[in-house]
Amino acid sequence: MTPLELRYDVAVPAARDHLLRVRLTVRGDALPEPLVVAMPAWAPGSYLIREFARHVEALRATGDGAAAGVVKVRKDAWAVAHGGAREVTVEYAVYARDLTVRTNHVDESFAWINGASTYLRPVGDDRDWDALPCTLALALPLPVDGWRVYTALDLDGRGGWRARDFHELVDSPLLLAAADHRHLTVNGRVHTLAVVGHELALAYDGDRFARDVTRVIEAATALYGEAPYDRYVFHVILTPGGRGGLEHARGSAVMASPDAFETDDGYHELLALVAHEFLHLWHVKRVRPAGLVPLDYSRENHTRLLWLFEGGTSYFDRRVLLRARLLSATQFLRHFAAEIAALEDTPGRFAQSLEEASFDAWIKLYRPDEHTPNSTVSYYRKGAVACLLLDLAIRVRSEGRRSLDDVMRHLWRAYGAKEKPVPEEGVEALVAEATGVDVSDVLDRCVRSTEPLPYEKIFAHAGFGLRGKRVRGVTLGLRTRTEGGRLVVLSTLRGGPGARAGVSPGDEIIGFAGRRVDEAALRERLRRGAALAGRPIELLVARRERLITVTVTPVEASPDTFEIFRVEGASPAAKMLAEWFLECAPVAPDDGETSR
Repeated sequence: MTPLELRYDVAVPAARDHLLRVRLTVRGDALPEPLVVAMPAWAPGSYLIREFARHVEALRATGDGAAAGVVKVRKDAWAVAHGGAREVTVEYAVYARDLTVRTNHVDESFAWINGASTYLRPVGDDRDWDALPCTLALALPLPVDGWRVYTALDLDGRGGWRARDFHELVDSPLLLAAADHRHLTVNGRVHTLAVVGHELALAYDGDRFARDVTRVIEAATALYGEAPYDRYVFHVILTPGGRGGLEHARGSAVMASPDAFETDDGYHELLALVAHEFLHLWHVKRVRPAGLVPLDYSRENHTRLLWLFEGGTSYFDRRVLLRARLLSATQFLRHFAAEIAALEDTPGRFAQSLEEASFDAWIKLYRPDEHTPNSTVSYYRKGAVACLLLDLAIRVRSEGRRSLDDVMRHLWRAYGAKEKPVPEEGVEALVAEATGVDVSDVLDRCVRSTEPLPYEKIFAHAGFGLRGKRVRGVTLGLRTRTEGGRLVVLSTLRGGPGARAGVSPGDEIIGFAGRRVDEAALRERLRRGAALAGRPIELLVARRERLITVTVTPVEASPDTFEIFRVEGASPAAKMLAEWFLECAPVAPDDGETSR
């Protein structure tokens, strides 16, 4: 009997056409009749149904070389009537001009190919088609101007690549480019750093970037104690307006602005993104919440733990930079103070808990609208802040013997290394197993409720304080943006002066207190307008071309920045904990492992 086999041939016939030509060949005895093939609806790591099938065109098929009938049976699936053939070939084109970490892009400068948005695969018939080995061959356009292929897939010995299953194929993007590349050997493993768009970055220093990425690898691996991969590929795409990252088991995709190298803040953001996606090779790709096991590419895969798996990674990406001495203690604290300020300026934190935000990722986080600030909270931002508080609570309650590091290592050793999914319920039990301390009250408050976070209480025990840097002036409780020279309201914050006055998203602000204003003028009037607090002011707006005057009463502005500071009068124990937390000094180990 001929074993089932999947082969993919991908061609880039002409870069200027922005098309991928894909051929899927399915070989085997007793193929189902008809054979149904489908395109994934989402990309693992990016929790939104993205309907990748919308980019598929010109699909046709053959069975044993003869034309086969094709009928589209779902928005993302086609049925191929092959008449009992042992080899079915499906050919199609994919439009590739969507430059994100999840999708495909082809032009004369480079080609970027992602599996979820490229590969059809057989489905149905009660077989686990996704578990079948896959092979891939690639045809490049000519001339290619020095293009090379950067991918984590293993060579198959015949000029192509092989994947142990469809999951690995999807999880292994391909970058075709004349990239600035370096091979970094760290912990006995080779890491390829491939950067495209570097010629646009005036301050780009490839050697420095490579050294700093090496330090990220070292610090992240030290957190877990082992590197569960043989080699790794960093795909870095620098493009104007670029933003985002996506993790893979043996690689990552990072997209950033070429300007990221020009300032310390921009460079730290880039390094944090690199660290974030690298940490995911443990925490998501191998340590996986039960809600994401097994992966179903056709529908939403819900989990209530994204606050830990994404928010927790957002917390540790900065800790990795701190440990790698790429971020100072002051910069580390300043970052989380800014995260707290942004969180405190989000009314949605009172409407949705972290668990709810995690579960609703598919319909909330990736689909923002004018009401988003009032109805939802980011499991990235609040999750990172919650993990900071959780880490401090563990350190305090264990008297400096344990930290959130121990929880991460426990999740890896007890679940990831053993290929066991992390249960959706009982995070407090996992923390107790790893640290010996009870943090159920912290989890209830930070993760399961919409109550204010207990900053002051937890900070105080660890030798820190939190204070707002009060800014003079007033606020209208509006988020605005200039569009085509018009000052437009994006959102009205729940309970704010604008919402109470009846200002609506989409309104154009024309005048304030009898004077015409643009965005800069209104901002300056509010900044200098402390005396306006509590005073009714006329606001002239245009709503669907109708001029309307509303009366809005500004209120004193809340602090727009916070500061996390070391408390001078803290106890010696608290001061030592603060030193340890900021990676300034070690803590004496006990008879077990001590996080450091």
